[in-house]
Amino acid sequence: MMLFPTSLSAVGDVHGASPALSPGNWAHYALSGNESQGAVDALFTVQRVDGNNVTFSDLDTFSDGHTTMETVVVSISTGPTLPSSGQYFVISPQKQLGDSVYPGDHHYQNLTIQDLTTRPYVSAKRQIAHVHAYNSSQIYTETTPPSTTFEDFYWDYSTGMFTEIVKSLNGEVVLHVTMSSTSLWEPDSSIDSLLIPSAVVSLISAGLIGIILVGRYRRKTKRFSG
Repeated sequence: MMLFPTSLSAVGDVHGASPALSPGNWAHYALSGNESQGAVDALFTVQRVDGNNVTFSDLDTFSDGHTTMETVVVSISTGPTLPSSGQYFVISPQKQLGDSVYPGDHHYQNLTIQDLTTRPYVSAKRQIAHVHAYNSSQIYTETTPPSTTFEDFYWDYSTGMFTEIVKSLNGEVVLHVTMSSTSLWEPDSSIDSLLIPSAVVSLISAGLIGIILVGRYRRKTKRFSG
């Protein structure tokens, strides 16, 4: 998938933190938009972690039912093996505000984490690192007017795995990729843990009130009949 402008991509020296992913980790993504090229689901599975490099298998499922498989290698220091691919699927974990996405490449000095927010993904509230990038073309012809492409890229703070991509061209969303399921974390149980005991307490209270009322009614009836 072409996710970021090629002008933002290059390869430099390798250095940086270790990946927070392990072989077997996986994540499903739902895809939409013209630039998805008909793909509706993508399954990324970590096959290998070697130093700074993470090797993924990418199984894409298309709207007509057919599938394709490819292997993607991304360095958390310098980015993907093929810099023009824009396949920035993983970064170093626990990136802070102002940190370069890929510090091992000087071309990414201006591509830095711009905010850290809490966003819901796969039934859990996750701390998310975010980059907003753009590429503007001023070349104008009668058939090709100037265009501006924006990309919003979101990574999970703890693992560095991408959670969402939104790409727009001249204000129209042409690619939207969102994590739909994953083995990287469990759904939050905080809501359930609050609701279930409350429901139990409510049922018990209702039962006690019912017993008291019935008892009082029976005593009144007995007194009246006597």
